[in-house]
Amino acid sequence: MNSHIKVSLAGAVSAVAMFSFGSVAFAAGHLNATEKALAPKAKAEGSVTIIHPLFSDRTAQRMAAAFKKRYDLGDDFEFNSLRKGTGATVAQVKQEIKAGKFTVDVITVHSPAFFDEGAARGAFLELDSVNWDDSKGVVEAAGQYSRYPHVVTPLAYTFQPVWNASCPGMENFSVDSYADAVEASLKGKTISSDITKSFTYTNSVIALQRAGAVDFATFWPALAKTDPLVEFRTEPKMQMVISCQRPFDMWNLSGRVYQNVLKSPGLADKIKIGSYKEGQAMLGNQMAVLKGAKNPNAAKLFVEFLLSKEGADLYVEGEAVYSFREGYKAPAAVAPYLMDLSQHKLVGMEDWVGAANEYKVYREDWQKNFR
Repeated sequence: MNSHIKVSLAGAVSAVAMFSFGSVAFAAGHLNATEKALAPKAKAEGSVTIIHPLFSDRTAQRMAAAFKKRYDLGDDFEFNSLRKGTGATVAQVKQEIKAGKFTVDVITVHSPAFFDEGAARGAFLELDSVNWDDSKGVVEAAGQYSRYPHVVTPLAYTFQPVWNASCPGMENFSVDSYADAVEASLKGKTISSDITKSFTYTNSVIALQRAGAVDFATFWPALAKTDPLVEFRTEPKMQMVISCQRPFDMWNLSGRVYQNVLKSPGLADKIKIGSYKEGQAMLGNQMAVLKGAKNPNAAKLFVEFLLSKEGADLYVEGEAVYSFREGYKAPAAVAPYLMDLSQHKLVGMEDWVGAANEYKVYREDWQKNFR
């Protein structure tokens, strides 16, 4: 499901240890040199449009308010958030680059191959970021892709098992292994994520397979025996879990649980979040400003904002994802929905770009079992 919100108001343990938790206060603080230079230009442009697959409407609304307040952009400044799936996000931006006609200014999504090709072809503007210095070391140590000054990587997430313990037959169910996700007792209760429509699902498969964590040649047939429904977006999958239509999803986001608990606190004791001892594939989300964008200065300023502590607080609290800022401590409200990454085996890839060459093979293997 796509969402378009327009807001205008009148691998490494050393890196893992840096993803710690605690409470933190929101404060604009002092602007750095890049922010001071860009803010008046962004205000003159009057708007910015970001395309992405992640941020909920609530998060986008809170980002818009904080972004305008931090840089004194004024009530008339328009913040446009366009949310689509990972594949659709990249497809739209590719079309706009090819046509030379832009409706969006900045893109953030997990797609190393797209960003690498775009940077090589000169499709992105150069950034002059002060805040990137606070993240680049962690990004590198965690084995994530970036290509500064054209591409930065502010955040990451990982797919985890989620289930509804209040549904029939799920009372004593728990998951800490991929073997648990294909138990015979789960027949008619599972979901298979459609990897043909998602870079993040496909890269998770490749990363886990390459690491020797999961043999998908045997896992997919085992999952097929549970008679799963095929679904793509995390939001509808979460609703299937909540309604007991399909009470177990092997790959969802802890942030989707958090967001639903905010709406319905009674779900807190029902919806459970697990992890896989074989490994958790960490999926960094890259970010770039399009060359030819209508609002290049506002776009660059928004990149700098997301790389700041205040920006990180907003998306971490809103989506229960992980910031790459060194020494970052997440807001207390969301901490129960975030893993202590130092206690988990994290899986990355040395060659995120080359993995795209294997998409067809991995997706065909999945389709043999579910199409």
